[in-house]
Amino acid sequence: MIIISASVIILTLVLALARPTVFGYRIEHGTAATLGALLTLASGLAEWSLVIQTLKMLSYPILTIISLMMITKIAEMAGLAQRLSVFVIQAGRGSGKRLFALIFFTGTAVGMVFTNDAAILMFTPLIYLMVEEIADPEWTLKDKLPFYFAVLYVGNLAGLLIISNPINIIVGSFFNLSFSQYAFWMFFPAAMSVLVSFVGLRIAFRGQIPVSYRLPEKLPSEPLSRMMKICGVVIALTLVGFFLQGLTSIPIAAVAVVGALALLLLHKREGHAIKPVIQGVEWSVLVFVIGIFIVAMGARNAGLTNLFSDLIMMLAGQLGSWTLLPTISLVAGITSAIINNHPTADLMIWVVQDLGLNDTQQMFAVFAALIGGDLGPKMLPIGSLAALMWFRILRQYGVEVSYWRYIKIGVPVTLAAILLAVAVLYLQIVLAGIEMPIY
Repeated sequence: MIIISASVIILTLVLALARPTVFGYRIEHGTAATLGALLTLASGLAEWSLVIQTLKMLSYPILTIISLMMITKIAEMAGLAQRLSVFVIQAGRGSGKRLFALIFFTGTAVGMVFTNDAAILMFTPLIYLMVEEIADPEWTLKDKLPFYFAVLYVGNLAGLLIISNPINIIVGSFFNLSFSQYAFWMFFPAAMSVLVSFVGLRIAFRGQIPVSYRLPEKLPSEPLSRMMKICGVVIALTLVGFFLQGLTSIPIAAVAVVGALALLLLHKREGHAIKPVIQGVEWSVLVFVIGIFIVAMGARNAGLTNLFSDLIMMLAGQLGSWTLLPTISLVAGITSAIINNHPTADLMIWVVQDLGLNDTQQMFAVFAALIGGDLGPKMLPIGSLAALMWFRILRQYGVEVSYWRYIKIGVPVTLAAILLAVAVLYLQIVLAGIEMPIY
């Protein structure tokens, strides 16, 4: 059964990543995951009741993701992203290195609030057009590439907030992690991953970032529109609602839905159509999330996740209990790079659950797995949907980025980011006087 389960996972991911055309129909991510789920059910790896169970389990995370996608789309339509790019150009003051840093850290802030996929979707075309506008005539792809990579890397950082990555939302919901609880323990490990990733990129592109860029003669300077201000207020209130979850007991999904509905109503009142907002939701990605979760549950039933659990416990037992969290992170990171972080996150849910940890220890094991799952995709191009969207968008503009360049930069930077982020998490555990298990 393990071989069958592994075959289903591989087939699903090959179809999702290659997106082949069959009989004139292009197989998208959602179609591939649906096929994988059907094969899981047909092969007896799971029962049909599992579909209902999965839909119930994922209902809150999916509602949260849909709501955040709608908020992102309305903010984009209001012109917030365009205004942000103008701010970045002006704040860079003609310095290439300053512009590189601004793109990276501004994108990180956007990804923190709007999820990494949304940051990639918004910023990749925006930065491409911005670079074309400010580029000197003699610039080649070599001069522009650092700015493109600055956008790419904000899509695969350890999430500063639980909403920063869809896999964080799904895994956090499964283990009942609150918004503030996640932020409290993961802020410093995530900040370390941001710092390491930035420094790693600067080293990788040393001597390649242009010294200066052209400042456009005219930049929009009109005041913020009414809808921009409304978006800012609603987003801020939604974030406050997330942080107050522990006091109010209102689920993150409910807060996100209220924020999205409020923006939708105000968007319509301003005379804008609702249809583009609905179309702006990546429905194929959501179907992929549900389908791949069913595939992962089938893998657990087949015993595939037991292999991961046994490997982690064996290494922790031989090397010492302090290696448990780094091992979990590295297993999650490497697996995410090879088979994509969505199925890896689902598999790691069952792996962590089967380790026999108490609730507190399990929480830190989950954080370690998410560090690996969030960062790991930077090692290989197939690691995340965000990276695949980045490649696809750039290709639409005629920009071809070498896979080898991606891997050569990604592997060392990612491994360093994972290990240092986990080290910070482990330091927090030690300072808090919490004991991890001894195998």
